[in-house]
Amino acid sequence: MQFSLSIPVCDQANFLPFALESVRVQARDVQVAVMDATPDDSVQNVLENYRDLRGYRRHGPDAGQTSAIQEGWDNIDGEILAWLCADDYYFPDALDAVKRIFINHPDVDVVYGDSVFVDEAGHFFGYFPEINSDISSILKGDCISQPSCFVRRTAFDKIGRLNAELHYIMDWDLWTRLFRSGAKFHYLHKPLSVVRMYKGSKTSSRSWRRFFEIARHLWLNTTKTATVKSLIGFYYQNLLSSDVTGYELFLLKGLNFHRQLKHRFQKANGLSRHSNYGLSSYRNEAGSNVDVYMPWYNKLSPVEVKIRCDLETAPEVYLNDLHLSVKPDTQFCYEIPVIDIASYLLHLRLSSSIGKIWYLQAVEFN
Repeated sequence: MQFSLSIPVCDQANFLPFALESVRVQARDVQVAVMDATPDDSVQNVLENYRDLRGYRRHGPDAGQTSAIQEGWDNIDGEILAWLCADDYYFPDALDAVKRIFINHPDVDVVYGDSVFVDEAGHFFGYFPEINSDISSILKGDCISQPSCFVRRTAFDKIGRLNAELHYIMDWDLWTRLFRSGAKFHYLHKPLSVVRMYKGSKTSSRSWRRFFEIARHLWLNTTKTATVKSLIGFYYQNLLSSDVTGYELFLLKGLNFHRQLKHRFQKANGLSRHSNYGLSSYRNEAGSNVDVYMPWYNKLSPVEVKIRCDLETAPEVYLNDLHLSVKPDTQFCYEIPVIDIASYLLHLRLSSSIGKIWYLQAVEFN
């Protein structure tokens, strides 16, 4: 069983090494296609250091990201299809975990898992909030994180190719068509990829073309009421990730107030709330224990970790089961002794004994 991994790239030579390194450490049975639309040779210079990754390469103009992804799949023949944006990267054990599911469950057509959100500098600030093990919710919202999703080629071939007319939601369109075709989905409760969220990323785009694609997709696949609710949700997430002013700031405050009322109602009525590894979706509300998982592909181990939160006293911190001590005269900055990074994985466990909800803003490894 081989993976066909398509990587479209344009002007992201600074991020690409993270993506390629995350493939190299688990590169058994992986074919990699890199479609480079960058006008200069910056990406090609990066690729010179990854000649061991076999597959397909093209440098030159193309018809856009969607067609580039499809071009990659057309020129490599692995059984499992996936694509990775140049600014995202995998967890070191992601492909092995996915492969085991496909081997042990031959009836499964699609495997998807969780994703970590980081900023442009690579600092953790949350988990993908929309992941849902109930795949039927795909009709109302994109409950799958694109780089954490893997599809059997046989299932993909049954529904045709990627929709090259879509610029923003070609992944959501693909998952929906697979679902409607009767493909069997399997949710793997495990972080599989890291997604960078910053002003230059497409997911953070405030383009009205993106909202048009979302609205059209919802209109064709769900009810009018669900369409309106989903659009409000997409717009709300857009406001949260942007520096808003004027009337949009007023709207954001109103939507935040509505969400707080909803949370209070859920709490008062004992309704369950979605949680990712100890963090509530969207606001990163934390309870007694929080688990933060991050790949680490640097040759040297991290020397310190900084916890950004609203606690008044330092949380208890363990890194790969090693207790860390807060550095004197710092705001929750912990010194890290030399640790074994052969697994390329960091597991940070935070705990607080204050007995009430607190908020985690970010985790910075240096």
